[in-house]
This record gives sequence, C-alpha cells and structure tokens, in this order.
Amino acid sequence: MDYQWILCYTLSYVFHSAGSCCIEELPSVSFNCCKCNLSVVPLDLPIYTTQLDLSFNPLKRLHKKEFLQMLKLEFLDLTRCSITSIEDHAFFGLENLQTLILTGNPISHWSPLTFSGLTFLNRLVIVETSLTSLSNLPVTQLTSLKELNVGRNLLKSLYLPSYVSSLHILNLYANQISDIKENDLKNLQNTNVFNLSLILSQNPIDYIAPGAFRFLSLHMLHLKGCFSNADIMNTNLNAMSGLRVEKLVVGHYRNSFSKISSQTGSFEGLCGMNVKELTINGLHFATNTFSECFRNLTSMRVVNTDLTLMSFQSGASNIEKLEIKQSLLFHMPSTAISALKQLKEIRITKNQKLENFEDLIEVPNLELLDLSNNNLKIDTCCSQISNGAPIIHHLNLSYNPLMVLATQFLNMSHLRTLDLSHTQLTNVGEYPVFLLLEKLIYLDVSYTSCHFYIQCSFCGLCSLEVLKVSHTTFDANILASVFKNLTELRFLDMSSCGLKYIPTETFVSLTLLHTLDLSKNNLLELQASVFSHLAALTYFNVSSNRFQSFSEETTQCLSQNLVKVDLSHNPYDCSCDQETFLLWVYEQSSRGLRFRESLECNTPEYLKGTQLSKVNLSCNLTIYVCFGVFAITVVIAGGLFHCYKQKYFHLCYLLQTDKYDNPEKEYDAFVIHSSIDEEWVKEQLVPKLEEGYPCFKLCLHYRDFIPGVPITSNIVNEGIRRSRKALVILSQNFIESKWCSFEFEMVLSWQFLESQCGIIVILLEAVNMAHLKHMLGLNKYLRKNTYLKWVDGYVERKVFWKRLREALQQGNELTNSAPEPEDVNEEKYKKQNEHNRMNL
Repeated sequence: MDYQWILCYTLSYVFHSAGSCCIEELPSVSFNCCKCNLSVVPLDLPIYTTQLDLSFNPLKRLHKKEFLQMLKLEFLDLTRCSITSIEDHAFFGLENLQTLILTGNPISHWSPLTFSGLTFLNRLVIVETSLTSLSNLPVTQLTSLKELNVGRNLLKSLYLPSYVSSLHILNLYANQISDIKENDLKNLQNTNVFNLSLILSQNPIDYIAPGAFRFLSLHMLHLKGCFSNADIMNTNLNAMSGLRVEKLVVGHYRNSFSKISSQTGSFEGLCGMNVKELTINGLHFATNTFSECFRNLTSMRVVNTDLTLMSFQSGASNIEKLEIKQSLLFHMPSTAISALKQLKEIRITKNQKLENFEDLIEVPNLELLDLSNNNLKIDTCCSQISNGAPIIHHLNLSYNPLMVLATQFLNMSHLRTLDLSHTQLTNVGEYPVFLLLEKLIYLDVSYTSCHFYIQCSFCGLCSLEVLKVSHTTFDANILASVFKNLTELRFLDMSSCGLKYIPTETFVSLTLLHTLDLSKNNLLELQASVFSHLAALTYFNVSSNRFQSFSEETTQCLSQNLVKVDLSHNPYDCSCDQETFLLWVYEQSSRGLRFRESLECNTPEYLKGTQLSKVNLSCNLTIYVCFGVFAITVVIAGGLFHCYKQKYFHLCYLLQTDKYDNPEKEYDAFVIHSSIDEEWVKEQLVPKLEEGYPCFKLCLHYRDFIPGVPITSNIVNEGIRRSRKALVILSQNFIESKWCSFEFEMVLSWQFLESQCGIIVILLEAVNMAHLKHMLGLNKYLRKNTYLKWVDGYVERKVFWKRLREALQQGNELTNSAPEPEDVNEEKYKKQNEHNRMNL
C-alpha cells in the first residue's frame, strides 16, 4: 500500500474542496479550477467529470495515481502548474483521456512510465517545458497519439525518433533548430503516405543538408520565419530537392519586422520538389514574374505581400486555385489569369488598393470567383465577368463600394451562390434583376440598403434555398406576394428591415422554410395565421421588436414544430392581463422549447427585469375574494359614471341642437376620417361614390362644413343630422385622433335617437388592438357588427365597392339601381368578413 498518495488524497479532501472555487461549466461534466491555488488535485469532483482545467495552480508534483477518482476524464489542462516532476503511473486509470496539456511546466525529468495507462491519448501539448530532445519523451506506449506539440522548447536537432512516423501533426515551432542533417528525417523516408504535417516555423534554419528531405512524403510543411534572407531561402529550398509535399508554406509572419526580398530565381527549388499547394506569406516582391517552377502547382496563395502586378513565364500552368490576399494590387491581373487555363477558383480579397476591374479573358473552367473586401466599383456587373467565365458557379462581390447590376446576369445560368452583402447596389428591388438565375440556391443582399418596390423582386429564383435581406426595406404593398415564387426556400433572414406589420399571405408559399429571422424590426403583433403554412419551421427569431405579449393562438403555433425560438429583448407586459402568455413561457421552458436568451418583463415597473418564467403572478381567487366587494363597487360605479357621462352628454347636446323636428336628409353619408387619411378619401372613396352610378352625395368636413361655425355644431347640424348614414374610415390614425373619437360617439348617440341612422365601418389598414380597446364604443361596435375591409386584389376590390354601394342603398328610396359587378363567390366573402371580425 502506497501511504504517500493516500495521505495526499486525505489532505486534499480536508483542505482543498473543489466546490469552494471550481466553476461548474457543464453540470457534473466540465469544471474550471483555474487559479484556485490548489496544491493537490481536488477529490470532491463528480466521478463522471470529462473535462477538467487545473491550469495556474501550484501543484508542483504529480504523484502516483493522482487522478484515480476521475476515470471518465477526456480533457485535462495542467498549464503552468509549476510541475517539476511526474511520478510513474501518475495518470493511471485515465484510459479515456484524449487531450493532455502540460504547457509551461519546468519538467526536469521524464520517467519511462510517465504516460502509462493513457491508451486513447491522441493529443499531447508540451510547450515551454525546457525539452532538449524528442528522444527524451517516453511516448512510445502512446499508440493512439496523433498530435504532438513541443513548440517553444530548447530543441537544437531535428532528429525525429521512429514514433513520429505514426503522428499526423508534429509541431516544432520556435525552437532552436539551425541545422538539418541528412539523417535527421531518415525515419520518415521511403513512405508514400502523406499523413504527417511538420511545423518548423520560427526556427532559425541556416543550413539544410542536400538530400535531407529526399524520398520524404508530407501532408504539410510550415517554414514561416525560418530564413533570415533570400539567399539562405534559395539555397535551402534547392537542398530540399526530392521532397513530396501536398502543402508548403514559406515566408514570414505578417507582423515580422524584416521581410525577405523575393527575386528572380528565388523559388527555383520548387522545380526539384513535388508540391501541390504553395503559400507565400509576408515576402517583399522585387519581381512580379513567377518562374516556370510554379507551373507544377495546383494551388497558389500569396498573402500579406507588396505584390502590385503578377505574370507567369509559362502559360502551360496546372494551377487550379489562385488566391491573392492583402496585397497592393490596384487592378485585376486579368492578363496573368488568362495564362492559367486550368483555373477553377480565384480568390482576390482584402486588397484595399484594388479599384479597377478588367474583364476576365478566357477562363473557361472558372467555377468560383471571390472578389470580396476590395475597393471595386463595377458599372456593368456582371457582363465583365460572365463573358470570360461562362460556367461560373459561385460569385462573391461583398464588401465593395458599388455594384451596378445592369445586365440581369446574362450568361450566368450556372450560378449557384451569389453574395452581394455590404455593397451598395443599384437596380435591385426596382427591376427583376435575378430573373435568369434559375439554379441559384444562395443569395445574400444584406446590408445593401436596397428598397424592394416590385412584387417581382425575386422572380426567377425558383431553386433558391437561402435568402438574406437583412438591413434592407420593403414596400408595404408587396410584402404579401414578394416571396410567393420561392417555394424551395429553407432559410430567410429579414432582420433589421423596419417591418411594422406582416401580412397573413407573406409566407404562404414557403412550406419548406425551417429558419426565419425577423429580429430587430418594429413589429407590435404577430397573427397566428402568419405561421399556418410554415409546417417545416424549427427556428424562429423575433427578438428586439416591440411585442408586449403573444396571443394564445400564436403561442400554439410556436409550440407545434419549433425547436428553438428567440423572443428576447421585447418590452413584455407581465401584468395579470398576460397570465396566459406567461403561463405558456413557463410551461415551454420546462418542456424543452429552447429560448435563445432569457425573457424579461418591462412592465409593470416593480417587475421590470424579472424573467418571464419566474414571474409569480397574484392573479388568483384569493385576491379576487379579498378585493371582490370593493372592485365590484368601483367597477359598477365607474362604469355607470363613464357610460352615462358619455351617452347623456352626447344625447343632451344633440337634443339641445335639434331645431327642426325632421331636417332634410341632404347627404347619403357623413364621412368620418382622420385628416391623415384624407388623400385616400379624395382619390378612392369620393370618385367611386359621387361619380359612379347611382350617384351618392357625401358630407365631407373639408368641403361641406360652414366656415366660422363651431366645429361641434358643424358635426351635428351639417354632418350627422343631414345624413342618412355615417361612413367610418377606420385606421391607426383614426384611433389616435380625439376628434374622430368624438364624432363616432356622437354618431352612436344619434343612432340611439334615430333608428334609421346606419353606421358603415371600413377597415382601411391593420390597427393596434391594444389601442383600439381604449375606444370602448368603437371596440364594442366592431365585435357586434360586420364591417368592410380595404384589401389588395382586383376581385376583392370589386366585392368591396359592390358591398359598400349595397350598404349605402339599404333603406334609401332610390328608383334606379347600379348595374351588378362581376359574379363573385358570396359564400367566400361572408367567410372572409366573419374572419376579419374574429381577428378584431
């Protein structure tokens, strides 16, 4: 029995309780004990812990079987724990451990059994441990090890032991390797498997023995910051003749003070290698001509350089992928590109001086073109591209100053993805510019400030699956139909579009839509009918709008198929009026519907900031009983006072102004409307009724009221008493107008005195139901009577004018009747009218 480690466990349990410091990041699974001043491993962690961070604790020494109580551990971080010694079998029992980090520990001795028991360890990080030789690491028993990181140590030799041949990544960056001898890599030679990625960056390599890399096959070789000047780089690249590598990275880091000057012949060593992908980083280009040694490449990246022009000595290049990033290009290298006949992908990005775009010339195999994050202004997009690239599939023009879409993407029938985000666009939303892109599946026009005027803004996109229109705007008249042809759409982002209202028909055709983002708009309400056709919807985002609650019908729709919903950052009302909604939030939180963020109350003031799921409403029977008598008394007294005050005030005023027993009915209808809606009255209502057949005569305050007479007298004597009926134009402006409220109450009172006085309500636009409830008379009237609704559509408006004429004629002694309009489905109209009344 080893009493030493038993004693350590006992002391750790007494003096170092993990619960007092460790943070439980995932319940019973992941714990962060960083900087907890622990001198031993805590014992009171759950046995099912899989991730443990003990970094920056003064452990100093790892004893035998130190982690015996954590058999499920998969990730262990011991960074900078001042560990100087690790005993044999210290990690005994950690058979499931996959990642072990020992960075920054001054370990002076590695015992042969240091890592015993780590059967499935595949990643070992031993950075900054003063390691002097790879041969000193006892990792031969780590049969599953795939990644070994020994960067920033004291290695002076590149000699690789035999165990390295089974690795996938060997990271030796920032050591002290200056010479690479011929036999240093012999254990990797004569293998055709391109598995190993060897990272030698930031080693001061002065000399590579010729033949050291011969017969060597690597997946990737990093040599960034290894050569102090161009001559050393040229000599050593030539010495690497015989190397076969899929990816080679040379040059300097971006923040390096000194850059190697690339001259003619700098990369002649490539001719002796078999390289597929070359990355040149941070070099100074004294010449812009690339030698024939580049023609064997299949991929070339030039990053963080001062390249201004480029050309190739040979046109017989095999390069299929070309990337120029963060250079000093000031115009497109179209001539050089035309020499690369096999090009399939071009990425020219983040070149702030690139302003001029030249036509692509003869790039017949080009499938991807990424010109994002430049300073391009293209006046005739995109004929300058399509003429030279007839089969292009992917086009990215995002983050540029200006794109004028003038040619409707002619000759781009193969285009699959199009990214125009964060670029000023013209013609989008004014013309059907995407009409010919029938194969497009991805379109991003977000942050372009486009305004969509026409219903056919997205016509032609019959295959589109992803549409992003964030930070654009839509004409209110087209929302109901602008997406009707996007039947294959799966993802729709309409965030920050200034939306105030979503028509019921907006998403009717989007039966495959699974993600809908309506965040950061000005929505006040959302009808359940908006979701009725979205059977596939799983994620819904309406955060940062103006919702105070959601109706019971809407919450039922949200609960059916949704997996994740974001309703955060809305000014929710947590009063007793919203008890049903608050109860739904509580139930859904416990049933598994994931709310992206917590939902907080905005009103009443004493609940502001409280999470909706934790609101304890006092809307129960006890309180009603306690305050029952008082509440009933107050309600009855207040109701009688309010009702009779209004009724008798208006009745007394009407009777007082009744100078004649039966005044002549000069007008067919007195029109009550907000002054803001006067344009609709003048352009739509008056011409249709006063110029139609039969001809009706309307009383309009701006035309028929007598100047100099008090407005209340005009309303009663010239409007109400001389009109057979009252025509109410209901809108949000109407609800917010005190004069409109006064006129409507007067009409209700006159209807009480004269049963012949009929009221006809026209719903001009959707109104805020919360505001409507404050107009008790109008709200009560709409719930008991039918009304007409002004909607888009030829047939619907035919029905509207027919029904309005019939309503005006009812009870009038007219001998001539108007000709009947086209036949319409009367049953459909009745159902629609009933549906409208139910919505209100």
